[in-house]
Amino acid sequence: MDTPTHRNTGIWTEREQLEYFDSSEFTELLVGIVAPMGLAEATVTLAELHHRPGAGVSGVYAASNGTASLYLGATAEKLETVPEGCVRLENPRGTITIWLHPADPLLPGLRLATTPELVEQAWGVGRVLDELRTLAYRPLRRAVMLARFDDGSELFLKVLRKDAALLHHKHLELLGAGIPAPVPAGEPVDQVLAFRRATGQPLAEDLMHSPGLPLEPAKIIGLLDALPRSLMQVPARPAWSDRLGWYGHAAQTALPERAEDIGTMLGCLARLLENAHRGPLAPSHGDFYEANLFVSQGEITGVLDIDSAGPGYLVDDLACFLGHLAVLPDLDPRYAKVTEHFETYAAAFTEELTARGIGADGLYARTAAVVLSLVAGARDESNPGWRAIAETRLRLVGELLARAER
Repeated sequence: MDTPTHRNTGIWTEREQLEYFDSSEFTELLVGIVAPMGLAEATVTLAELHHRPGAGVSGVYAASNGTASLYLGATAEKLETVPEGCVRLENPRGTITIWLHPADPLLPGLRLATTPELVEQAWGVGRVLDELRTLAYRPLRRAVMLARFDDGSELFLKVLRKDAALLHHKHLELLGAGIPAPVPAGEPVDQVLAFRRATGQPLAEDLMHSPGLPLEPAKIIGLLDALPRSLMQVPARPAWSDRLGWYGHAAQTALPERAEDIGTMLGCLARLLENAHRGPLAPSHGDFYEANLFVSQGEITGVLDIDSAGPGYLVDDLACFLGHLAVLPDLDPRYAKVTEHFETYAAAFTEELTARGIGADGLYARTAAVVLSLVAGARDESNPGWRAIAETRLRLVGELLARAER
């Protein structure tokens, strides 16, 4: 996979990365890379594009010639080391690293989790693997696979860059405290953790179909208050509002024509957050929203994605929940009732926080920061209407800012 290189003489901005990774120029270059792999005259298309503010842009590409196909990963992020087998390109704009999936440079366990024979060997325990499906993949960050076996059982395989042992420990701590986290199916293997399926269904489903409020606000607050104190001993991760500048930059990169407006919003948010009381440091989920909660008959039956769990603030978890709730109606008309639910949750959270000496200004400002972090995430190459979704999220930021300033 040797490729000629060119001296890097320019500044590789993230906006330029987005444009280049989504260009025919780059996919044509990839056509040349896959040709010696037995895919002569292949068509290469962009499958997914990911922008990590402050780090760079990565993409997943599908290559096919009608009879055979494969996937490639590419990133403009700076990598300290590049494993053997990767292609490293230097052009006048910057450096790109390309690999053949699943040889992700920073996810050494991805090959294990995506190879049926290896999955069956590691977690089958005598069962035959019937299906292995990718549920999520963020190049260089993480992946989640679903493994279904012949006895009907399922495992979710989470592939991490590092700290799989720490995440395993967090799950055991939550389970020991009575929090319904997914049950690990053994110790980590090559930074891959296997979990059993949570009971119930995602709160997102109930929010879509339930005739009334599917989960009382008190149940949410009670769950967060019940998080074990042992989480205070693990490394803290920044909340969405702590990375306001990064997410603002990502929004400006996705919607450059709105860069000035976004800059004004960033200034207002920064002032509000600086003056809003945050409350005491406490055990926190860190990524708390409807997709990470499973429910059944009004009770919480599963708490997922606790990778960011650790020291944090109740107001940030509640703001994360509200921020994701706010964007649901624009994703699917069946979430129409969520606008009303948002008001119910916001009022209840405000009342609880006020009783703890934390004002509504901080709650709404942090909710606005969460929605701002979702603006760039609206970008979807398969959806020509993604800009309208991004604009709607930007409008929501403005509305939440107005509430915070009352």
